[in-house]
Amino acid sequence: MDEFFVTVESTPELLWCPVITSLDHIHIHAGDPLATIRFYESCLGAEHLGSIPSGEGGRNHGVLLGGQLLVISEFPPGMKPAEPPEAGVGALRSGFGVAHFGLQTTDLDGVLTRLRDAGAQVHAEPRRTGSIRYVYVSAPDGVVIELVELHLPAHLARFVPVVNGVNRGIHLTRRALAKRLFK
Repeated sequence: MDEFFVTVESTPELLWCPVITSLDHIHIHAGDPLATIRFYESCLGAEHLGSIPSGEGGRNHGVLLGGQLLVISEFPPGMKPAEPPEAGVGALRSGFGVAHFGLQTTDLDGVLTRLRDAGAQVHAEPRRTGSIRYVYVSAPDGVVIELVELHLPAHLARFVPVVNGVNRGIHLTRRALAKRLFK
């Protein structure tokens, strides 16, 4: 059986192991996929890359958001949308498993203004814990998003341009691959 993490006896550090190479996508079933796509595009700067047939006879829409691939589709046959439960802080008050997904931003207030203007429900005012300022909002279809803005001390802030460069490279690579897939 493959191991997800390998420990090196001389160090307690966990090393990357090729069983899981990356997060591939987040799939969202939507009551109105095109409206959901417009929300992610207009409020969060996502890019709709196109669509491909789904295994259930509908369409899977590829949407690139922050270097990650969202797949947005209608509900498959036999499933139907329901009213999402009441939102708590950071998650729905009742649900199954996934509490939220987080997006890092350099302008929390600006993104929050766009979301409020679009009518998104903000769970509470932004909070700060140490170097992290964050807020939770409800997106369409019962999805909860955490927006995160980092305020790092100088000894860590100097690495941000390097990490941003790597993330930009990942974004461009995923975009190129996904544009070929979602034609």
